[in-house]
Amino acid sequence: MNREVRVTAVLVAAVLAVVSHVYVTIPLVPAIAGEQGTTIGAAAWTGSVFGVGFALGALVFPTVSDHVDPRRVMAAGLVVVAVADVVAGLAPDLVVLVAARAVQGFVAPALPPVALAYLPRVVPVRAVPAALAVVSSAFLLAGIVGQAWSLLLLPGLGWRWTLVAPVPLLLLLAVLVTRLPATPPPATAASVVQVVRTLGSLLRRRQVVVGYVAAVTVLTSLVGMYVALAASSAGLGATGPVSGLLLRLPGLPGIVLGCLAGVAVRRWGPRAVGAPAFLVAAGGLAVEAVAGPPWLVLLGSGVFVAGLAVAVPAVVAVVGDASQDAPGAGMAGYAFLVGLGVCLGPLLADGLAGGDLGVTCGVLAGVLLVPAVALAALSRPRARPA
Repeated sequence: MNREVRVTAVLVAAVLAVVSHVYVTIPLVPAIAGEQGTTIGAAAWTGSVFGVGFALGALVFPTVSDHVDPRRVMAAGLVVVAVADVVAGLAPDLVVLVAARAVQGFVAPALPPVALAYLPRVVPVRAVPAALAVVSSAFLLAGIVGQAWSLLLLPGLGWRWTLVAPVPLLLLLAVLVTRLPATPPPATAASVVQVVRTLGSLLRRRQVVVGYVAAVTVLTSLVGMYVALAASSAGLGATGPVSGLLLRLPGLPGIVLGCLAGVAVRRWGPRAVGAPAFLVAAGGLAVEAVAGPPWLVLLGSGVFVAGLAVAVPAVVAVVGDASQDAPGAGMAGYAFLVGLGVCLGPLLADGLAGGDLGVTCGVLAGVLLVPAVALAALSRPRARPA
């Protein structure tokens, strides 16, 4: 196995294992609410608080990795996420469970943004676009893997052991990450304060603002759709774990398509690819919003995920191109807004008619039109003065 394949495979597995924690509680919320004697809305904070923690941690860990070996940062993140899994599984009440999930969310950015910054430094330049597209696709694949994990384990193990079960895998991945190639630290390492200041200057750039607006909509729409889909599972005929899992599988082909998006981005540019991709994603949500027969809902969800899978590498490239003089700060801002989307998604879905699938998908389709229009306007060449 050559170097770039080995590095990419380990990072995909590690990012997938961590980002799956965003989604793992979606199918568990009713069981948690029932045991804890609370409402679905209160139990849903086990998901939203993860996003709050992620947003804050995204400003910290990419900066830490400028000062400390990024392999050690990623490995430590995997270990802490594993410990928090144990605490969450043993939590005596909802307060402790939510606190454990908040810690997980805060530490989780020790993986995705750090991996995206580390990867280009250790693989050949020719392999970077494809490797980044594959790792970025793990963000969306996690939406299926995290829910599949819970749906399959919950009936036999209960929600507590479902949360604890990933611990051995996380610890194994921590060991594998430490064995990845070493990379020297950057010549200049920024502090968190400097990152925030640099972010302020980056926000004066139109391209960065457009990329950030797109970033916050990605997981807001993905998490929101899956929360609404879970709430509507019974109405779609999914009354068991296997049928519930089948509702999520239409997204897989689109995620595979996203792995190839790097080729399109390299050929036509991220803005030209990103705008139609967001339009396709919005169209998929609009189909789901029709609330027709189950096959139509599944078709819409597949189209939605496919569009989003192509849009994500394009958004990463837009932000990267616009912040080449400050890549660490640029990616920290991107990760912060992705985490904000993790928080907003379940809150939005729960607030829209209690997670009604048609209403939620209709609103989210409108939300995705914003980055589509913004990217289209950004890619339109300026008229030359007469």
